[in-house]
Amino acid sequence: MPLPARLLLLFLLALSGLSATANSLLPQFSSVPVPRSVVGGLAQDRAGYLWIGTGNGLARWDGYRLQPMEREGASAIERNLGWVRAMVAARDGRLWIGTEADGLAVYEPERDRIEMRGGPRAIVRALAEDRTGTIWIGTAGEGLWQYSPQQQRFQAQPLPGKLATETRVLALLAARDGRLWVGHGQGLSHSETGHPSQPDLQTLPLPETVGAVQALLEDHLGRIWIGCASGALGLWQDGQLRWLLQPDGQAVHALAQAADGSVWVGRSQGLDRFAADTTPILPRLPQGRGRPGALAGEQVTALLRDQAGAIWVGGYGLGLQRHQPNPALAVRSADADPRSPWAEADARALLALEDGGLLVTTHAGTLLRMDESLRVRATLLGREGGAVEAMTLGPDGSLWLGRGGQLEQHRLDGGLIRAWSLAGVRVYRLRAGRDGTIWAATEDGLFRHAPQQGGAPQRLLLPDGQPLRGRVTALCEDGEGGWWVGGAQGLLRQRAGQAALQWVPQAPGAGLGFPAVLGLLRTAEGQLWVDTPVAGLHRLQGFNAQGQARFERISERHGRTGQPFGANLHADAQGRIWSPMFVYDPKADRLDEVDAAGSAPFGTPWFYVDAELRDGRLVFGGSQGLLVVRPERYSPSIYAPPLVINGLRVDGQPQHLPNLRQGLVLAAGTRSFGLDYAALDFAAPQRLRYRHRLVGLDPAWIEGGADFRMPSYSNLAPGRYTLHLNASNHDGVWSPKVLELPIEVRAAWWQRPTVRALGLILALLGLWSLLQWRTRQLRRREGRLQALVQERTAELRRVSLMDPLTGAHNRRYMAQHVDAELQQCLSQRRGPAGEAADLCVMLLDIDHFKQVNDRHGHAAGDAVLVQAAERLRAELQPGDCLVRWGGEEFLLLTRPGSRAGAIPLAERLCEALRQQDFQLPDGQALAVRASIGLACYPLDPQQVQAWDWKATLQLADAALYAAKAAGRDGWVACLSAHGLQPTDAPARDWLTQQGLLTVRSTPVADKPPAPEI
Repeated sequence: MPLPARLLLLFLLALSGLSATANSLLPQFSSVPVPRSVVGGLAQDRAGYLWIGTGNGLARWDGYRLQPMEREGASAIERNLGWVRAMVAARDGRLWIGTEADGLAVYEPERDRIEMRGGPRAIVRALAEDRTGTIWIGTAGEGLWQYSPQQQRFQAQPLPGKLATETRVLALLAARDGRLWVGHGQGLSHSETGHPSQPDLQTLPLPETVGAVQALLEDHLGRIWIGCASGALGLWQDGQLRWLLQPDGQAVHALAQAADGSVWVGRSQGLDRFAADTTPILPRLPQGRGRPGALAGEQVTALLRDQAGAIWVGGYGLGLQRHQPNPALAVRSADADPRSPWAEADARALLALEDGGLLVTTHAGTLLRMDESLRVRATLLGREGGAVEAMTLGPDGSLWLGRGGQLEQHRLDGGLIRAWSLAGVRVYRLRAGRDGTIWAATEDGLFRHAPQQGGAPQRLLLPDGQPLRGRVTALCEDGEGGWWVGGAQGLLRQRAGQAALQWVPQAPGAGLGFPAVLGLLRTAEGQLWVDTPVAGLHRLQGFNAQGQARFERISERHGRTGQPFGANLHADAQGRIWSPMFVYDPKADRLDEVDAAGSAPFGTPWFYVDAELRDGRLVFGGSQGLLVVRPERYSPSIYAPPLVINGLRVDGQPQHLPNLRQGLVLAAGTRSFGLDYAALDFAAPQRLRYRHRLVGLDPAWIEGGADFRMPSYSNLAPGRYTLHLNASNHDGVWSPKVLELPIEVRAAWWQRPTVRALGLILALLGLWSLLQWRTRQLRRREGRLQALVQERTAELRRVSLMDPLTGAHNRRYMAQHVDAELQQCLSQRRGPAGEAADLCVMLLDIDHFKQVNDRHGHAAGDAVLVQAAERLRAELQPGDCLVRWGGEEFLLLTRPGSRAGAIPLAERLCEALRQQDFQLPDGQALAVRASIGLACYPLDPQQVQAWDWKATLQLADAALYAAKAAGRDGWVACLSAHGLQPTDAPARDWLTQQGLLTVRSTPVADKPPAPEI
């Protein structure tokens, strides 16, 4: 490389290192929507509610709903408290509220209402409660006041000496030692220890440059933090005052101390933080400028640490935001400087370095080097070579990269040594073996490269000699000189001394819950852990006698199916298994989400983007930064959020929430009631679980999600019940606190025991009388009913033998009567009647009936069937039988007097249908034709048994088909058979056999053509 180019490269590397932020791990914030993104004051009452002074008035937040809190009044304007800057939660559960023009107000939780107390009419800027319960009021215009809730009396308290004319009291603090601290327009005053309701205020001399004191805080060490309008920040400790920030014009508006002892300072242009030893932690947090999880605005007006340890930030333009401190989790988010190579924090590959630093590749294609503090120190590779997909360090300290479908060897400064093709496939994982070999898991198989042997990377083969194909996503050494391999195909193993991969057999019922493998981890103890896309985490328990692997399905047992464990598996010093999504503790058999509270958002966690740093920190890459985990600081949440009842509904109508300490009394006649309750865990309220149980009615808990917070009951019997309410925290741990609400449903007069007993006696007497009368009635009706039953039974029998549409008989009728008809025919034939007793079996089928339904509808088809039956019935003699045989087919059983007489009858039947068009329901006229197949019985008197009913019916059916084959609108009659048996030929060939006398109607060609249907 020419010297100028080298100098330019060195300059760019230095520039990239200088562009890193002073501290890389910034607090992450989540927002709560408030009107106009304006917050003037914050407070949390004893019950756990968060109270917010918004641009539209006072509101209360329960994690799900921002509820406006108003006083009583005739109009919306009269009910609104206006702009609220000052609130203080009293020890007795009440919340004191300072208004703009109406003085002091108080929220009474026992009555769930806000009541006005009056007092000074100037803007209330500060409130404090001392240890006697006295409420101190600082106003902008009327100075300092005190209010005694017991005596309900206001009293003005002048400032000392020359400050008597000072009317601006901007900050108040009732310290734990009994002192009252007063911040005002000219500085700071405080009382000596003693009775705080009668303070002897003294002025603390301050430099004139610091200006008005408008924020005060007592920390856990008893030190007093002093925030000034000039931007100065002071600390009073052991009688000494020292300044941590000098005046810079950026006013201090709010102070709060976090759970770790650090102090947050809200200013007009951002946030400062100081450690407990007063050293600055960070430069001021700037506005996020759209970066996820950043501070949404700069002008901070209110700070609050809630009961769960979260820090709430309110201000103008930033609205309301919440930071949930988590000592185990941090996010290395994007640098604010757009020129930084880490301005877009989308990591795609990570590699821990031996010096404690980290190599990071971005979606843009750059390869960055970060130090132990995760500050960018150098850009090793630019975008020109494409994005790096995977990295590993070789035994010789060289850097191996997978990118652009090839394997590359580099020096640690980024210089390329050599590159080999990987058939152009993407690389998911690179691993360096103890023997110096480099293993590449790709989207199309597994490659192994032995640098000491030279040559190109080689594909790993299966036992059949074919290369392993498909996605390979996981690799880890097996501790015996071989490798575990996982991918879309399943779990494989490459044993030491064997070139080919071997499938890992799995015991039936004890294998992996899902065949594909996303992640593999072998711990120092030799335990293998496997992650799959759907069944999650598994632990290898061993092998059975057949050599089949047996796995314990961890995620499935804990109800975490349908998702992976997180693919990027790591073990900490305590044996817990980590991924960017979950952590599993084998000792406690507990599976938790890593960030159930949402305290460390880093975008979408990417699979195969992870590293373990030298100090034990775990780093996982995401679309919006790096999640940094300190496992030694992690512990599952044991926070038990308080339960509150927000609303009551009786008979579907909202009711004013009464004092529920004595329980809920429902008046007689109440049909239903319901409650709205919530657990005040603001970390992740949508993740909470809720359950309720009405003792005396519900046999067990009724459980549901965050939308299951409104239990309701209806039609409860009078009596006493107890409603149990319970909730989990955001980690899914059920709170040991159960809210018990006694409920009494009062009885109406007619539900009282005495009234019920009297009513029961009267009912029994009436029932006995009614029973006697009813018995007599039933006996009289029994005779009439029996006769009616017999009549109806006969009618039902008749109806069951009829076709309901056409009125003809049905097959059931024929089945019941055909044997009798045949026996009668044979008996009469042996008598004087002779052949006159022979039967004629006709099958008549309406031609092209399907077209009637298709073209005119089923109603038209039904009309045709009904009219056809009427016309056929008119041609029959008494004693003949008309049967609807099926669909458009009719069976006629007649006695024409002679076999030859059947022919005219068949012709008359065809003519009866042909001579007049059929009338359809829509008024159209339709020409209908029919085909008839006819067979006489007995067909062969010498072989009655051969030509039985079944054969005769088959012959008639064959004749019907012959008539249709001859052109339809005609008949074919089989009158007799001599010497022919049904077994002599198939039924379809009977009509062609000699010995069968067959007569056919006039051919279709000799008749007028039938009209189209």
